[in-house]
Amino acid sequence: MSGQAGPRPTLDHIVILVSHGTLQGIPDRLRGVLVVAPGGTHADGLTSNLLILLADGVYLELIAFFDGVDPERRRRHRWGQLQENTIVDWAYTLPHEGGFGAVQQRVADAQAGYTYDDPVAGGRTRPDGTVLRWAVATGRAADGSSSKPGRLPFWCLDRTPRHLRVPYEEHPEQTVHPCGARGVSSLSVVVSWQHLSPLGQVYDAIHNAPSLASVYGVERYWHFGVPSESNEGKHAILLSGTDGASGIRLTLQGDGRGRLSLELLPGLLVEVE
Repeated sequence: MSGQAGPRPTLDHIVILVSHGTLQGIPDRLRGVLVVAPGGTHADGLTSNLLILLADGVYLELIAFFDGVDPERRRRHRWGQLQENTIVDWAYTLPHEGGFGAVQQRVADAQAGYTYDDPVAGGRTRPDGTVLRWAVATGRAADGSSSKPGRLPFWCLDRTPRHLRVPYEEHPEQTVHPCGARGVSSLSVVVSWQHLSPLGQVYDAIHNAPSLASVYGVERYWHFGVPSESNEGKHAILLSGTDGASGIRLTLQGDGRGRLSLELLPGLLVEVE
């Protein structure tokens, strides 16, 4: 793999799309399983969120479109037409936005049919009035269309301190979950066979390293970092092919009490190992 190694990509967060009514009821639904932290309203006025902060610094974002938003604006949104109550996307980050240019170049040099756009400014306001700013970069396919959410990570690059956006260290009580979840162990991305090889080349470029041997029983995997720099868990992005439905599966790292399966939302199961 050409180019400087640079920092290992850091898993930033995982996006779960829900309805606005479901979002409002989530704290009650998950009481006794996971602690739900406040989120806020995004700068575009279309969506709001709640967060599940993990001790490794990664978080789950539960996001919903407000009822009554303009249908055309929703349609144009990256997640506007996706199925609710599912994991729809996930984000990497880097210590500094300036390191993203090297990632863009490596992906372009791979000539696998995908590129990354330049980062676009975004943000939201916390309930306490604190304004958060970041930039987001998403993938694009060879025909110029946006890549399907979830096939590749998008990038969330902070322009205000990350701890303001993800206060897992300032509020450690919000990371102590009754189910024992402490972080993300693995994220499994399942795609159709026709997309497996080119996406694998892009993942090689993103990580600046070839995939590792298939010890988890899937086609390919790569390691990511976490904000806390913890070494607990596999910390693996797993990419595999299927003849059926594509999707994303999440496995959390537990506290050693044994493996369990959580139904976060109707039909959405998350493993804790």
